[in-house]
Amino acid sequence: MDATTDVNPYADDFVQASEYLRLALSLLTKHQIPPSPFNYRLGYDAVAGRNEPLRTVFAQLVEQSDGSSEENLWHLYRQMFIQDDAALQAMRQELRHIITDLHGQFETSGHSLSSYRSALNRFAEILDAPYTPAALAVEVDKVIEDTRVTEQVQQQLGQQLSNMADEIAYLRNELEQVRQESLTDALTGVLNRKAFDAALEQAVQGAWETKSPFCVLLADIDHFKQFNDTHGHLIGDKVLRFVASTLKRSLKGRDLVARFGGEEFAVILPRTNLAGAHTVAEQIRQGVSSGRLMNKSTNETYGRVTISLGMAQFRMNDSPNSLLARADQALYLAKDRGRNRVERLA
Repeated sequence: MDATTDVNPYADDFVQASEYLRLALSLLTKHQIPPSPFNYRLGYDAVAGRNEPLRTVFAQLVEQSDGSSEENLWHLYRQMFIQDDAALQAMRQELRHIITDLHGQFETSGHSLSSYRSALNRFAEILDAPYTPAALAVEVDKVIEDTRVTEQVQQQLGQQLSNMADEIAYLRNELEQVRQESLTDALTGVLNRKAFDAALEQAVQGAWETKSPFCVLLADIDHFKQFNDTHGHLIGDKVLRFVASTLKRSLKGRDLVARFGGEEFAVILPRTNLAGAHTVAEQIRQGVSSGRLMNKSTNETYGRVTISLGMAQFRMNDSPNSLLARADQALYLAKDRGRNRVERLA
């Protein structure tokens, strides 16, 4: 759902909307989720297939033991639908004020120029008339005064335009910040699934055009649910941040990391073959497994954190989904073979 568009995203006809209604209510009932307006919208978009990141995250959420809690669902709703709306609406309102002020300044300036033009025309007529030197001097003084007034108005307009340019530049920076926040996972600080999907599309398109290799890694924190249940969600959040920071430290250049969903992360390694990707994946795995999480106030150790990684290299007949499917198969293989390891599919 794009918060910047004014196009109605729900233009389904009666028959289609009714079918989505049935499917959405069935989905919510299956997971015992109250069909509130917010939850219904999540369910509707999930079954309609118009928002793939939402569908994926929603499916992962409801499978977790406490995933369908009102707090988690509300967080997902805010992330998908209203994260940027307030900021964008404020920017629109500010731009409307700027445009209104600018119109007012142009009208004032236009009126001043029109009056000045009339004054000059009148003065030109006076020059052709038999005025006495004294009378002509009075008219000259009037033209000088009109010129000064017009100059002041134009200077004010110029200053106003300069101020407005500064305001618009500020709003542009604010808009860029909102855009960046909409692509960032709030908990870990890495890119979110929406940003990853867009980046993967670009990577596939670029590989088609340049015939250059690239690889995708999928990483999953081992036994994360057990860790969460034992130590609580706050410590679980620390684990997620720790893994995210380790991933970022292990990457360089144009490499990209994103939170793929839940305790799973995804990495795009441009211009990298399987051998190079395996080296990076091992660095990530070792970096995570060598770390230790401790309670600084009690020196309590929360235990060892490990991750499993699956990797796949782009093929020329790949789509983003087929490439991800192979990386996911490799990840499943890593977990099936004992976890805390790296597996690959060509």
